[in-house]
Amino acid sequence: MDVMDVARSIGLVDRGGRTATGTIEEGAVLAAISELAAAAPDHEDLFADTAMQVQLARSAGVVEPDAMSVLHRARREAVQLRYRSEMAALFVDLAIDVGLRAAAALPA
Repeated sequence: MDVMDVARSIGLVDRGGRTATGTIEEGAVLAAISELAAAAPDHEDLFADTAMQVQLARSAGVVEPDAMSVLHRARREAVQLRYRSEMAALFVDLAIDVGLRAAAALPA
């Protein structure tokens, strides 16, 4: 599983390779990292470090459940938002780290 393909799939990077703007739910980013970790257990430490960086990243706000809202009525818990550009940068760093580790494992 390719790290940048996953970043594209959750909307952190567009098809042209440009970083998306706006916000994204922290849970979506962490779920994507979990998916990557399950697919590549040899790099679990890199994924765990990135997940921690996501949780420590600057907040882009919190969406509270709102019974009067059409969009947020079904939510039971508050949703932490993060900035897409910052999450994209974490995925780029992760892709580099995974790539360097894979290159180091190749026979010389």
